[in-house]
Amino acid sequence: MQYGYCYIWVCQPPMQHFKAQTRKSRQSDLVMSFFKKIFKKIIHDKSDDDSDGHEKKAPVKPYHGTVTPHPNFNPNADAAALRKAIESRDVDEATLMEVLVRRSNSQRQQIKAVYQLETVEPLEEAIKSALRSDFEDVVMGLLMTPGQYDAYELKHAMKGIGTCETILIEILVSRSNEEIREIKKIFKEAYDENLEDDIKNDCGGDLMTALLALCKADRCEDVEIGDSIAKSDAKALYEAGESKRGTETSIFVDIFTSRSEPQLCKIFQLYGKYGDVSLAEAVDEEHIGDIDDCLMSLVKCAWNKPAYFAEKLHLSMKGFGTNSETLTRIIVSRSEVDLKKILKEYKRMYGRTLQKDILEETKGHFEKVLLGLCGDNILPGQHDMYVKKPVKPYYGTVTPHSNFSAIRDAAAIQKAIEAKGVNEATILDLMVKRSNDQRQKTKAAYQLDTGKPLEEALKSALKSDFEDVVLGLLMSPAQYDAHALKQALKGLGTCEDVLIEILVSRSNHEIKEIKKVFKEAYDEELEEDIKNDTSGDFLTTLLALCQADRSEESLVDDSLADKDAKALYEAGEKQRGTETSIFIDIFTSRSGPQLHKILSLYSKYSEEGLAEAVQDELKGDTEDCFMQLVKCAWNTPAYFAEKLHLAMKGFGTNSETLTRIIVSRSEVDLKKILKEYKRLYGRTLQEDILAETKGDFEKILLELCGDN
Repeated sequence: MQYGYCYIWVCQPPMQHFKAQTRKSRQSDLVMSFFKKIFKKIIHDKSDDDSDGHEKKAPVKPYHGTVTPHPNFNPNADAAALRKAIESRDVDEATLMEVLVRRSNSQRQQIKAVYQLETVEPLEEAIKSALRSDFEDVVMGLLMTPGQYDAYELKHAMKGIGTCETILIEILVSRSNEEIREIKKIFKEAYDENLEDDIKNDCGGDLMTALLALCKADRCEDVEIGDSIAKSDAKALYEAGESKRGTETSIFVDIFTSRSEPQLCKIFQLYGKYGDVSLAEAVDEEHIGDIDDCLMSLVKCAWNKPAYFAEKLHLSMKGFGTNSETLTRIIVSRSEVDLKKILKEYKRMYGRTLQKDILEETKGHFEKVLLGLCGDNILPGQHDMYVKKPVKPYYGTVTPHSNFSAIRDAAAIQKAIEAKGVNEATILDLMVKRSNDQRQKTKAAYQLDTGKPLEEALKSALKSDFEDVVLGLLMSPAQYDAHALKQALKGLGTCEDVLIEILVSRSNHEIKEIKKVFKEAYDEELEEDIKNDTSGDFLTTLLALCQADRSEESLVDDSLADKDAKALYEAGEKQRGTETSIFIDIFTSRSGPQLHKILSLYSKYSEEGLAEAVQDELKGDTEDCFMQLVKCAWNTPAYFAEKLHLAMKGFGTNSETLTRIIVSRSEVDLKKILKEYKRLYGRTLQEDILAETKGDFEKILLELCGDN
């Protein structure tokens, strides 16, 4: 699956707690409360007349969209305003956004018709030639009808080599029968192909069967629940999976794709009568790959559709890089359906607003149009749609390319690889002049186009240290760190210095992401690998850092720092022998600024500095680990500058260390490291790279160091 799991749910606690609960408590405390909440609003009144014989008014269906029709709508004026905005110098994107976000989809269709009538040019073509990047994608999505947009997304998910199964699943599991019929009709009109035939050509196995079943658009949509059918289905699912060796996936597909969402909820509730785990767990355990993702999506949609979309939005912004396509697709397609509910679920599930995460993860007009579609309430106490974030200083040397195209870059790399002798200059330029997020998109585009991972293609084309740098640049930061840790633990002997460097210098969030990626890549827990390769106080220290619960508070507690300084003195220098556990506890739990304060206060109790005390009281890898924690707390860029200097000092050059630090810090603080290097050693890092390396390896390191 594309994104992994972020379970769950309104009615179920996190997976790791499932087995600790009894089946009955799960049903009564969680499932039943969910059903009471969901169904208390359903009116089971079949009478057409009230007691006075008057015709009863149909209840007003609540509207949960964030975009509403403009009350003073004038399609002629809007079409003229859009034309003026497009034709203005540099394009008036603010007007485009204001007009399109403040109009309903129906009103946008009228504007399109008027625009084409007056200019003879489709509005989409005019806007496509005027805009670019993610903002263009949102605007183009807003100009389509819901059916057109879904058909477009489905087609693009199946276009070229490879298929984005996640999009197929998301759309087909969450749309009504009527919506799916409309999508199929438009798909046929737009692409002269049947949606089902495209799915058959691009998917296979159980996933294809499930998607084709959903494409029939004959799923029950009755709100009434059949208890006996639900009981029979629950038993059938248990017997098709958990109760036997092997799984009859066809039973799961048949029930999940034919029953209504309320009926599925009842089945999930009754499954506990038969299974030892919940139905969600049973699905996850009995299936793998895309069919697992499809069935789990059906589970999630039945339980709580807004929560399903909230989770997908959260995952699109989680970790390094943002999946702008998912953000755009969900926010545009749900803006006149249930985006208000999704916003509410997002806040409930993650403790922060979707708008706040959009502000942190996006920028420019793309950010503004997404916020506009989310409604006017951006943050508590703020009502301006264009809330400006404080600009965080950037100390990386690598920045995103302003005119980036993943498809164009992938084609250029393919051409460079196939060139006689391999065009390494082109590969170098395309790697160094793109951000990590852009490289990930190029990787995806390359595999989509060629059916081959870009890493494999480059691995067979390049060699030596240059290859190591390029492959490092193609990994996400967490993947690169996990790879470096695995290599350090691989085979006989352990490279303790690499373990220390990564674990002492990464944030809690980064360490959690590394652990997750390590597990996914190597099917092993990082902690278990460390236990197998290290021991003693050093092992205890590394495992404490792996917990990723070190304080990251920027404010310093002076009294606590004084208490810690005294405790360290008494645990080491003051007595015979050393209570290493106290050193480990303080050094691995306090924030960088707090450790900095402890270092300065230690002199109250000792004539030596804390760094000298660590060297005197500890030894071996444990001493090295604590010294690096001290250096990182005191001055992180200087810490990395020293490591780079040592990598080139003396006879021979440690190219692995050079590569690891320059690649991993190129979008973090390499500018600061360069400055500290010059201050500490009186010469630039670039000068030493020129003296100690050569060829394409030298060139790519210098390019990563930037212009300074």
